[in-house]
Amino acid sequence: MSIGSQRQGEIVKVFSRTGRISTVVGALAVVALGLSSCSSAIGVAASVGTEKITVNQLQASVNSINAARKAQALPADPKAADLPRNQLRFYVLSLLLKSAAKTYGVTISATEMASRRKGILDQLGGETKLAPALANAGIAKEDFDLYLRDVTYEERIGLAAAPAAAAGSAGDQERAAAVQASILAAGKKGNVSINPRYGTWDPATANIVAVDTTGGAVKKK
Repeated sequence: MSIGSQRQGEIVKVFSRTGRISTVVGALAVVALGLSSCSSAIGVAASVGTEKITVNQLQASVNSINAARKAQALPADPKAADLPRNQLRFYVLSLLLKSAAKTYGVTISATEMASRRKGILDQLGGETKLAPALANAGIAKEDFDLYLRDVTYEERIGLAAAPAAAAGSAGDQERAAAVQASILAAGKKGNVSINPRYGTWDPATANIVAVDTTGGAVKKK
């Protein structure tokens, strides 16, 4: 994204201990995607090919994250204004990853999903620890399964796209690069369209860039 420096990449450490827990919400963001940047369909926040992310879906996720932070008595998020845009980017990248998985014939069974979820819950210390962890990570509880699916897709695509990659960190880098290339290919086949309300799509960073509503009067320092 690079969401590494944004909310979606701020995953709690216990999640990271489950493995390469989210290239999809981290390294994949640096892939340059040659995609369009506007969406005029009423009620649509963004679309990727024929798949649509609705304004209602996006707002529900944002509301859930904010409610969870309040419930956990977390301090005010200084970047709260960026939350809708960052969350929309998460959904867009998720759709691109889904497309890449289809290209490689990657599917995920309900058993795999259940196993990954159980593994994280075990490390957290049980179901009761999940809500605080998600709140700290900035992940809506409704999006947790989607997050797990994307992480699993990322791992499986890496294995399929770079079958000869060695074990260890060098192999991890090769697999991550292969996943990035797969996302790039998915982007070329699809067409990302962003509702101007949320910004414009930057193909060089795979980021949704906020629109300057000041006409350039306010300069970034």
